[in-house]
Amino acid sequence: MRTIILGDVHLGSPLCRTGQLLEVLERVPYDRLILNGDIFDDLNFRRLRRQHWLVMEKLRHQSQRREIIWIRGNHDGSASVLRHLLGVPILKQFTFTFRGEKVYVIHGDEFDDFQSSVKKMHRLRSLRDIFYGFAIWFDVPRKAAIQWAQRSTYVFARSATKVRNKAVEKGRSLNARWVVAGHTHHREVSTHSGVTYLNPSSWLTSNPAYVLFDDSHDEPRLVVMGSRHKKTLGRTVRTRVRKARRRMKKRLNTPG
Repeated sequence: MRTIILGDVHLGSPLCRTGQLLEVLERVPYDRLILNGDIFDDLNFRRLRRQHWLVMEKLRHQSQRREIIWIRGNHDGSASVLRHLLGVPILKQFTFTFRGEKVYVIHGDEFDDFQSSVKKMHRLRSLRDIFYGFAIWFDVPRKAAIQWAQRSTYVFARSATKVRNKAVEKGRSLNARWVVAGHTHHREVSTHSGVTYLNPSSWLTSNPAYVLFDDSHDEPRLVVMGSRHKKTLGRTVRTRVRKARRRMKKRLNTPG
């Protein structure tokens, strides 16, 4: 039995690594796939590109002959809409057995009580927060630039620790040996009093990852994909600026 767990794909985001995700779906054998939340960036389907729709088509096709479970994340929208898209179970959490011991899977946003309070603090911005937004706008596919900015924010650091601790606590209450979570976009494998916590991070970086539970191995593995693109920041900025200039020029030349 092979179970793949991945999440925080954020279909609709220009940073989503759909090519690498399609590679996993097409080449990596599995019996069960757990989509651990935030598969969509939001439910504005106009943001979905061709490859994003290809991911959905691939998942829908594979759900007819393999077990696929969708754990709803805070970006995913209503369960009824998601169920209609893929025709798979939409759950808040999921447990299964691996080599005689329990695995607890949860997206993790329910443990992030700081998230709701941050939404009220729109004026709170640091230089690193601004840089993070800049990196996203310019679609910088370099892991170092984006993850440095992300991990350096106060909000992120506090959220990642809180989600991990509460997820482990919940897993321990369920007698789970392994806990797999997402939400924080912070890759981590750590053990806490006999409970191993795994978070593969998101599919917005150049080297996304998934968790593999394979009955032929004693322990689960965090499988990290190799970087597919290496584009310098300067080159990316110049490309985006040129495109912005062309769009502006086109608007100015369009008769009112």
